[in-house]
Amino acid sequence: MVRFGSIRAGNGALVGTLTLDAPARLNAQTLAMVDAMLAQLDAWQADPEVVAVLVSASGQRAFCAGGDIRALYDAMVTPGHLDRGDRFFTHEYLLCHRIRHFPKPVIAWGFGAIMGGGWGLYSSASHRLLTADAQLAMPEVSIGLFPDVGASRWLHALPDGLGRFLALTGSRINAADALASGAAHGLADAGARAELDKALAALHWLGERRHDDDMLDDWLAGFARRHPTPVPAPHWSHERHHVEGLVGGDRLDDIDARLHRNAGDEGWLARGCAQYAAGSPTSAALIWRLAERAREIDDDALLALETETAHFCLRHGDFREGVRAKLVDRDGAPRWQPAALADALAQPLPCQPAYNAARST
Repeated sequence: MVRFGSIRAGNGALVGTLTLDAPARLNAQTLAMVDAMLAQLDAWQADPEVVAVLVSASGQRAFCAGGDIRALYDAMVTPGHLDRGDRFFTHEYLLCHRIRHFPKPVIAWGFGAIMGGGWGLYSSASHRLLTADAQLAMPEVSIGLFPDVGASRWLHALPDGLGRFLALTGSRINAADALASGAAHGLADAGARAELDKALAALHWLGERRHDDDMLDDWLAGFARRHPTPVPAPHWSHERHHVEGLVGGDRLDDIDARLHRNAGDEGWLARGCAQYAAGSPTSAALIWRLAERAREIDDDALLALETETAHFCLRHGDFREGVRAKLVDRDGAPRWQPAALADALAQPLPCQPAYNAARST
């Protein structure tokens, strides 16, 4: 499930190691895994010998494909079990928030599928290495959810409208795009993972955040240079200005029309438009409203808002229906309610002040 260990540096400092260890299910996170990671992070934070944390994963196919969506579906369809879903989202979001604000450096080694909550875990690390086979996405629009784990802020911080496009369409980016956009900080050969522990052990840790961050910045660049790998052809760089043109502006209905118009063409951009057109209108509305609210509130408030919104989705039909269509019956034909964006925007949503008023009437 999750393995914990440590690397002893030459000066006696410890680097805690956290390894997702469920490769058969692409290291998808369960509630038990999340709770174990939270407890270990608390212990490492309190331990003065521990100066940093390394997050990695077992297997070769995925760093982490997200949360255990099938378990969440079971919680939605089994009477009296919704609290299981509530606890998972509450604790998963807290885990990423905790890592993002961890007082010691966190290094992530990403590879393969880095999806949904897996990208949340990866993005929360302060220093992010990647291998050439990485594919990153927040595909929640296709299952009636929303890009969560703080993505209402960090995903939309990617440049030139990329984050907004990825949120609305669920499109994947590769390692070249991740480097160019700042989603990753260094690209290294997959075989270099065997050298990583020794390299971290050789560093001169002081346990002083500014020094250790600066040291890691220099080390990461040098490690990537010493372990080069061919960079895949980018998806986004060639479409950068088109992406910005598609999702620019301050009206979702205008963006919706542009994305629908471009859904019938070929290529990475058009596939994303088609995924948006097939996705949940309620998800699109949530993505838009949450990104607006994220610009106005701090990380603690965003944590609370995304948690409340996830609990709403567990009770709103689109999440259950999206998982049914994609993972349970696999018919690829979700019946979204409402089926039109205008109707989705008109309904009260947790990220709008009118939601609580409507809920109390």
